[in-house]
Amino acid sequence: MGAIKLDKFGGMLPAWNNVLLPDGQASYSLNGYLFSGALIGWRQPKLLYQLKRSTSRYAFRIPNRVTNATAITASDSFWYEFDDPDTNVIRTPVVEDQYQRYYFASPSQPPQYATYDMIMASQTPWLLGVPGSGCAPGVMITGGGQATQLGFSTITNGGALTFIPANSIFLIPIVPNGTLLIQDVAFISDYTDPNVKFQAVVYTDLNGVPYELLGVGNVVTGTTAGVQATGTFTNAVSVQPNATYWVGIAIDSANWTFVANIDSTSGALTSNTFSNGPPAVLGGSFGTNLAQAGNFQMWADMIGQSVFEARGYVYTWVTAYGEEGPPSPPTLVNGWSNGIWTISLFTPDPLDMGVRRNIVSTRIYRTVTSSTGTGSYFLVAEIPVTQATYQDTTDDATVANNAQMLSLYWYEPPADLKGFASFINGMTVSFKSNEIWFSEPYRPHAWPPGYVLTTEFPIIGIGVAGQAIVVCTAGTPYVLNGANPASMSMSKINLTEPCLHRGSIVSTDTTVLYASQNGLIQVSQSGAGSNITEGWITRERWQGLTPVAQPGRIRAIKHATSYFAFGSVVGTDNSVAQQGFTVELSTEDQTSFTIWPQAGGHRLGFSQLSSPNGFDIDNVELDAWTGVGLLIQNNAIYYYDFTDQAPVIVPYRWRSKTYQPLTKKNFAAFRVWFDVPASTPPQVNRDLDDPQPTLGSNQYGIIRVYADGNLWTTRELRTSGELLRIYSGDKFDTWSFEIEGRVSVSNMQVATTVKELGLI
Repeated sequence: MGAIKLDKFGGMLPAWNNVLLPDGQASYSLNGYLFSGALIGWRQPKLLYQLKRSTSRYAFRIPNRVTNATAITASDSFWYEFDDPDTNVIRTPVVEDQYQRYYFASPSQPPQYATYDMIMASQTPWLLGVPGSGCAPGVMITGGGQATQLGFSTITNGGALTFIPANSIFLIPIVPNGTLLIQDVAFISDYTDPNVKFQAVVYTDLNGVPYELLGVGNVVTGTTAGVQATGTFTNAVSVQPNATYWVGIAIDSANWTFVANIDSTSGALTSNTFSNGPPAVLGGSFGTNLAQAGNFQMWADMIGQSVFEARGYVYTWVTAYGEEGPPSPPTLVNGWSNGIWTISLFTPDPLDMGVRRNIVSTRIYRTVTSSTGTGSYFLVAEIPVTQATYQDTTDDATVANNAQMLSLYWYEPPADLKGFASFINGMTVSFKSNEIWFSEPYRPHAWPPGYVLTTEFPIIGIGVAGQAIVVCTAGTPYVLNGANPASMSMSKINLTEPCLHRGSIVSTDTTVLYASQNGLIQVSQSGAGSNITEGWITRERWQGLTPVAQPGRIRAIKHATSYFAFGSVVGTDNSVAQQGFTVELSTEDQTSFTIWPQAGGHRLGFSQLSSPNGFDIDNVELDAWTGVGLLIQNNAIYYYDFTDQAPVIVPYRWRSKTYQPLTKKNFAAFRVWFDVPASTPPQVNRDLDDPQPTLGSNQYGIIRVYADGNLWTTRELRTSGELLRIYSGDKFDTWSFEIEGRVSVSNMQVATTVKELGLI
């Protein structure tokens, strides 16, 4: 080995011995952005937004719905801030949601939601879910039945004879208490006349007087004093409850007398030519003797349009957004279907009517039995939640055309759900303890307990990959598949790799990744699980190079085809809050630049990160609208701007493998070829022979040459391709080279002589 060329710079393979590393791999890499093969640092994230609260540890961006500007730099976006770094926010899965709701959950708060307008107005969010009432409705039945009489079959308080002139109509008012059929009108006359003709009539009411004709009975001839006379209807007349109707008789003969109450004058009398038939509209025109008319001894015989049936009544509460809760306990009663069924209701907790929830209405349901004998609940009415009673007089045929009750199991979510994730077909999935919960599709306020699945070990967090849910536990992971929460299947993966940190869970289109104590674990949507780093990071090196030993510290995202992670502040402990790392995720990286000699082609491998800007890390996020990587630090949001063609570069440090020639060597000279990014600060003039121990703010880079593990020579990069000397005077068994800089290095050439250097 007479000369060395360093190019196609790669990351660390910590499981490998430094002498045995493939060419181009690093024995140490800090802040290296090595995707192009050149050696350069990550770009410095830019300040995007100053958080409003000093306690905020998570923020979700909401674009302005008027301008619909979704760019990460849109100045009219709203940042919704949360104190808990493990908060999850999902946008509404509700079909055509005019309110544009956002739902959020965290380990420290019960599930909540808010509309776009509420968020813009900085209003307190609502608790998610609608409670069910624990009180069954009261039900009281009045009226109805198969046969009834309305009118005056007897005379009370004494009576008086009332004269009825020829060709007249006399009427009394009635008010049915159910849906009924008038079969006939009967009366008692005080006059015998074998030739008198009469017929029954029914009129509607308008402001207390007879109005429109509803029915006319058959013509009947003859009456006997003191004996009931009846005028029947060929087709019974249907009347509705709680409405006034006028029933009576039209006659043609004179000199009639009737017995009437002497203390009431509510009866009506008008002249009418019998042969012409009853007028279609009376219009309130009566005879002058109306004031003296009493309530005639006359009545209507009626039957109910009903059966004696059993009904069950329940009620639900509904929010201003149409979110419905589960039903109350049922009340089962028997009664005539044509009666008046008065339902007594209960109201929610006052705090649920505009403070912590916004319940505004009550939906009443009752059972309707099908021809097969199956009973189902159908909507009867929706009324204001403050209304205490409702009178149900609707027949089964009408109610059966209404919507059926869907919310039988739509319970509010448990208060200790720890997070949300959106899943296919409008499902929302969450977890607590060792339980996996699912919402009703497209209804994130409803969480039926019947959908719950359980795991053997406590759940740390969940991820979604394609059409699968990966459940990361304190033991083995699980995979759930299915298109409906009622039919989800769950498989336990035989891979004992506990998830150490909820924040380490990263979802991609095909896999879910998380950090265990042994490496980075990948679980595919098909259920295949593996430790993807175990071939090139040993367990002990993984523990030493990452913050996994600090519980709950790792915050990670998928960023620039890598697993991008930082330690974070927990409480007052910031011991790992400026330590980060990247792990290569691409399995096709070996095809990027010819063929790589290393097993598996892990050129990018592993690299360490230091906190950009020098601030502790509170959280690492992906913007939901753009996929841009975000850092929360220094009470602000910083973002990685890959559209900037002249970014500020974070200084990097990269050390080569340890080269071991066949014999001791004295490398004498080297050249480094590099490009200077446009944003790089200008250099400060220095003495070329003055070694630089550390990289200054106005330096391109520093080269450190190590011989037999000790620092032998330090040189400063000033000009690309410049010949730089290595101290002479001794030979060594091993050599390695470290580059610290902010310029983009394409290659470094090292030789034992200047002449040999020219032949590389």
